[in-house]
Amino acid sequence: MRGAAPKARKGPTRRFSPFFRRPQPGGEMANCIWLIREMTTPMSRTSYYVDGFNLYHAIKPLARPELKWLNLHALATSFLGADDRLAEVTYFTAMLMWNAEKCRRHQAYMDALSAYGVTVVESKFIKSNRFCRQYKRYCNFHEEKQTDVALAVKVLRDAHRGLVERAILVTADSDQIPLIREIRESFPTLSVEIAAPPGRMREARELCSVASRFSEISAGRLRTCLLPRNVLDEHGRTVAVCPARYLPNPA
Repeated sequence: MRGAAPKARKGPTRRFSPFFRRPQPGGEMANCIWLIREMTTPMSRTSYYVDGFNLYHAIKPLARPELKWLNLHALATSFLGADDRLAEVTYFTAMLMWNAEKCRRHQAYMDALSAYGVTVVESKFIKSNRFCRQYKRYCNFHEEKQTDVALAVKVLRDAHRGLVERAILVTADSDQIPLIREIRESFPTLSVEIAAPPGRMREARELCSVASRFSEISAGRLRTCLLPRNVLDEHGRTVAVCPARYLPNPA
């Protein structure tokens, strides 16, 4: 059904491998016998951890509002190799409760992601009063808290529970350097990779230097991984509708 969220991917692929048994001289076997044995191909469990605001603030300067309606499940799938299996996609974010319009758009996006099997982890903003150099007075600021810590805790938990063999972090936040060092030291066989948001490779340079592998997500890749305007569940019911602010700019 068009616009409906995809069904979960199945487990390891299976193939059949023929084994030939030669007839014994003088034996009863007059013909060759083919024996079929089912073989299971081991697949690497890959999990995708998305720093929501880090990705959002990289997309915003591209002036392509439709890229904000991004299908993270499809984006994660685009990074899978032939021997990879997508275990989980986790999106870390916080709700902007002081702005009703932004809150509605964000909620629609989270609902759409959930329909595609993405796990949404919400943190929070706190208000702080500090000196603003621009206005030369004290102002109220809203600061996002706990998102980077929540991401680190999730990766460590998955590693300790043996739930992941390839961890891909979508972020350019250097605060995750201690996490990557700890994972690589404690779990040498676990691949910890950085997928830097578009245009953020310079900021992610130090982060990439400690990762197993790294790459930059291109705007072109994002364009191929958008959600449908109307997101439906498996029963054809509307789960979320793309906000007007996330539609493409008129030509």
